[in-house]
Amino acid sequence: MDQAARLKSFFAPERWQASIERFPLSGYALVEQVNALAPRVAVDIGCGFHPFKGKIRNLIGIDLVNDAADLVCDLHAAPFADESVDVALALGSINFGTADDIAAALRTVWRWLRPGGQLIMRANPGEPIGDDIVVFPWSAQRVDALGRAADFVIGAPVREELLVLSNGVPARRLFWTYVKAPAGAA
Repeated sequence: MDQAARLKSFFAPERWQASIERFPLSGYALVEQVNALAPRVAVDIGCGFHPFKGKIRNLIGIDLVNDAADLVCDLHAAPFADESVDVALALGSINFGTADDIAAALRTVWRWLRPGGQLIMRANPGEPIGDDIVVFPWSAQRVDALGRAADFVIGAPVREELLVLSNGVPARRLFWTYVKAPAGAA
């Protein structure tokens, strides 16, 4: 089974449990933060059960497998025009595969974002999740290097978020913001 098939199986709605309320920084606290940006278009990449729907203005949720999404598709197949999105959320979704896979995903989202647009991210720093899924080992250094390679600047530095998984196991996640620099910005 390839990585895409393993992800579809692992995150299938009948198997996956939503846990957004367990994230103190990158859970429901984001609603006010994103709405303060007054997005004309916001995208939740890998929205799962779409918990921010109706809470964040002008939000479109995309997900690889969950029918609760507005669009069920891979992010590379999402039909967003270049520079049409103000804010994108990737809360654990740009998290799988190799550095090349991550870089390709970041470049796709960069294209969607308007200059000054934000990509708000949460990622697993490489802790295994099961089903032989390749979890990218994010670190502050990789956040910086991959962001720069995709022409992002760091908008909010990497912070560590601690939580307890549904099985009682403690876990940590990294949380940060990338910004697509406006044209002509240094």
